[in-house]
Parts: sequence; structure tokens; C-alpha cells
Amino acid sequence: MAWNFFKKSKKKDQDNNESNSLEKKINDALRNAQNDKQEAEKEIEKIKSWTTEVIIDTYADMFPNGHLTYYRERYKKNALENYEKIKIENEDKISRQEVEKCDKIVNGYLNQIALRESKLKLYAKIESEYLKTKQKLKQTKLQEINNDKLDAHEERLKKLDSDTGAYVDATSDTAELDELKREFELKEEYVKQLALLSDKYDTDSKENYNNATAFKEEIDRMTDDI
Repeated sequence: MAWNFFKKSKKKDQDNNESNSLEKKINDALRNAQNDKQEAEKEIEKIKSWTTEVIIDTYADMFPNGHLTYYRERYKKNALENYEKIKIENEDKISRQEVEKCDKIVNGYLNQIALRESKLKLYAKIESEYLKTKQKLKQTKLQEINNDKLDAHEERLKKLDSDTGAYVDATSDTAELDELKREFELKEEYVKQLALLSDKYDTDSKENYNNATAFKEEIDRMTDDI
């Protein structure tokens, strides 16, 4: 009986180590997802600024004092939402080539913004899933503590009864831990897939401003699948 109890204690220690290791992995992954969200938010703001900048740069002569920094910053606040109006009202005042080039760049930037907004949704969903897994792991740990207390009483009772029969190990805790590990690994696959997609779609390509659209569609599918 002592040998069986020793085996059970050893198994419990192993489960605790695995549980702590999984918790660390979840915390690391959660932190990475949160950092990725923040980075995407910063990039969105930066690209929005570039978008308004190219509009003002192209149509600067059409704005009163459009070449002065103070006025440029004021005009930039509404330049994007008023872009179509600005273009229609002033496209005959600059060359067709400038109009088309500006339009191409603006749309390219908008595609990049839309891509990062999709990334934000994906990161938020992954973060949510990690938090759920973390909560389940916490509940499993609490259950293990309760089970340990009950096991201690059961062991005492067996000794009092002088029971020399085999001690049957409970496997439910291990099964729950294994399920949580599988659940976490599944979420990790989405992160790995995102990295592969980033390699596949070179979003910095200057030759194809619409490349981000295909990338965005892939990310949207991933978000729906989670």
C-alpha cells in the first residue's frame, strides 16, 4: 500500500509540474497576443497618419496655407473622411497622373489598415481563448487541491481499516490537464499559421498595393474558425 501511495504522490508531482509548465506557456502566449494587439493598434494610427499626409501633400495648394505645419495638422484631421470630396472638387487642378498615384496610395494604405483591423480581431479572439484556457486551468488546480484533501482522508481511512488492497489512482485530473494542453496547442496552431501567412504575403510589397486584401481574407477565415 505504501508503494501505491508513493506512486500516486510521484504521479501527482508530475501532474503539478506539467500544470505549472502549461500555465507559464499560457501566460507567455497571452502576453504575446496582447503585445501584438497593441502593435497593430499603433500601426493603424501610424498608417492613418500617412494616409492623411499623402492627401494633404497631393492637394496642398488647394488648402489655404496648406504648406504650413499648423494648418496641415488641422486639415489632416478630416482629410481621410473627406477624401472623395477633396478629390472630386480638385482633381482638375492637378495632373491626372498625380490624382491616380495619390488614389492608388490612399487605397493601398486603406487596405493595410483593414488588414491590421482584421489582425486586431484575430488577436482579441486568441486572447479571449487563452483567458478561457487559463481560467479552466485555474479551476482544475482548485479541484486538484480539493481532491488532495479528500485523498488524504481516504488514505487515513484505509489505514484505519487496515486495507491492504491495491490503491486505484484517479485519472480525471490528468485527463482534464491533457485536454487543456490540447486546447492550448490548438490555439498555438493559429498563431503559427499567422506567422506562415505573414511570410507568404509580403505586405510591404511596393509592387502590389492590394496584396493586403488577400492576406486580410485569410485572417478573417482564421478568426471565423476559432
